[in-house]
Amino acid sequence: MSTGREHRIATFAERAAGERSYMEKSGIKTLINSLSGGVDSTVSALISKEATPEGSIGLILPCSPPEELQGERQQDIVDGQRVADHLGIPAVVINLSDLWAQAVALYTEAAREMAAKRGVPLDEAKLKWAVNNLKPTLRMMTAGFFADAFQGLMMGTDNAIENFLGYFSIRGDGVADRQPIRDCTKAEVRDLAAAGGFAEDLVKRVPTAGLWPGQTDEGELGFSYDEADRFFLWLVEKHLSTPVMDEFMTVKAEAVAGILADPTLPVSAESARKIIAQNRRTAFKRKSDDLRNLLLRRGLIEG
Repeated sequence: MSTGREHRIATFAERAAGERSYMEKSGIKTLINSLSGGVDSTVSALISKEATPEGSIGLILPCSPPEELQGERQQDIVDGQRVADHLGIPAVVINLSDLWAQAVALYTEAAREMAAKRGVPLDEAKLKWAVNNLKPTLRMMTAGFFADAFQGLMMGTDNAIENFLGYFSIRGDGVADRQPIRDCTKAEVRDLAAAGGFAEDLVKRVPTAGLWPGQTDEGELGFSYDEADRFFLWLVEKHLSTPVMDEFMTVKAEAVAGILADPTLPVSAESARKIIAQNRRTAFKRKSDDLRNLLLRRGLIEG
C-alpha cells in the first residue's frame, strides 16, 4: 500500500541543527544524555554531540541488585562508556542501586500500610511492577538534577514505535525535555547509529530496559521490532488514505476489524492483534498532537 508520499527521515546532522536552534532561542547551555548502551540513547547522544560539541554530557546510571550489576547489567555500564568515548563527551557513572533499594523498602512498607488502612489487599504483581518501574523514574530524576545544575535539558530516547506502543514510562523517559528521534522506526534509529560510525554490536544491540534479569523489549511485547516497524509504516500509509487513528495516534476501535481483514496486512493477524492491543491500552500515555507531529516530521503533511 502506498499513498505516493515519500517519508523523509532527517539525518542526525539535521536533527542536531534543530536542537542547536532550540538551545540558542532558549538560552540552554547543556544537553544531558542518559547512556545505557542501547541504540536509542546512543543516537540521542549522537544528535546532542553534533548539536553542541562542548555542551553534551553523559550519565551512566546503573540501578539493579548487586548480582545483576556483576552480570548482565555490567554490560550496560561498559557500553554506555563506549558511547561516551566514541563521541568524546564527558560521562560519569552514578550507581543508583542503593538509593533504589532504600526507596523500594520505604515505599513498599508505606504501600502495605495504605492497603491495610483502605481494607483492600495489595496486588503483589502490581507492587512488583511498581518496584521495577521505579528504576527509570530515579534515572530521570537524576538527569533532572543535572539539567538544573548545568542549565540544561534532558534528552529523551523514545522512538516512533515505542511511542505508538506506549512502551515507555510516563514517569521516566516520558518526562524528557526533548525527544529527537520520536519520528523514527527502530530500523531507522539503527541506520542513524550506523551513520554515526558506532560499532555494529552497539547498532544491533538487543533492546532492553533492564528492569529485571533476562528482560528484553521484544520478549515482553510478544512481537519483534521488525514486525512493529512494518505494521506501523503500513498503518500510517493506510491512515493517510482512510483515517484509522485518532489524534493521539491510537487505532480507532471501529477500524480494528478492517485492519485485521486487509489482505495487504504486512504481518500475521496474530501479531497485528498484539500490536493494536498494546497501542490501544496505552492511549493515556500519548498526547493529542502526537500523530500530527509524526506526520509533519516525516514530511507527510504540511505544517
